[in-house]
Amino acid sequence: MVKKTRETKFIPSHQNFLGELLIFWICRRSLYRAFHAVHFRAEEPLAAPPSKLAAPVIFYANHATWWDGYLAHLVVRQVYGLEPHLMVDLRQLRRYPFFSWAGCFSVDQENGREALRSVDYIAKELKKGPGQSLWIFPQGEIRPQEQRPLNFYTGLGHTIRRVGACYVYPVATRFEFTREQFPEIFVSVGAARYFAEGERLKVKEVTTELEASLTTELNQLRDEISTGQRKDFVTILQGKSSTDTNFDKLLGLFPKG
Repeated sequence: MVKKTRETKFIPSHQNFLGELLIFWICRRSLYRAFHAVHFRAEEPLAAPPSKLAAPVIFYANHATWWDGYLAHLVVRQVYGLEPHLMVDLRQLRRYPFFSWAGCFSVDQENGREALRSVDYIAKELKKGPGQSLWIFPQGEIRPQEQRPLNFYTGLGHTIRRVGACYVYPVATRFEFTREQFPEIFVSVGAARYFAEGERLKVKEVTTELEASLTTELNQLRDEISTGQRKDFVTILQGKSSTDTNFDKLLGLFPKG
């Protein structure tokens, strides 16, 4: 008789230096090979250097592509230098458990009790010391980047209420084909909303407020990119060059007759 094993309901982070270094390399390498560039801007800097932050940071972003997790790790580690935590669907993390080496932990959105367990877990992790961060996709699944309304789940609001004091930033991401052969990624981080310790929160109201903030950030980013307004962005990853650019470099090696 075959003994049935109990299926794992929650996968915590198993963050470690070498594992995270490998995941970071995979993220950068994959983005480099698939995109022309990743461009970034932020409306304001962190309230303090990561080692002196008195409260954790929560980034919440739209979820338009499979690449979003890689992008999250790149921004959190390379741009901000924070300790990363990323909430990932249980089924996906069960398929790719090695991502837990880089701070990923699971959430089961189909089970309310298990979802709250994930909230309790990350609340404790974020309070372990300065420089802790969480990246979360409140839409819960990949949806078209033009879809409105965003239709947030309430997990973000529950997490903020459980964590207490924290800085919460909306992050708009947009994938575009512009003048290059390969697509480009634009990341725009809006102004922080600070939640104080002991602040009385209504989860649905907070969820509605934050969804509106991200919608505004997304719409502004779309309008600016569509009209060529890119001066505020810096390139944080330079990827593959277009074929015509490579041809021009090759032709430049030969003197013109």
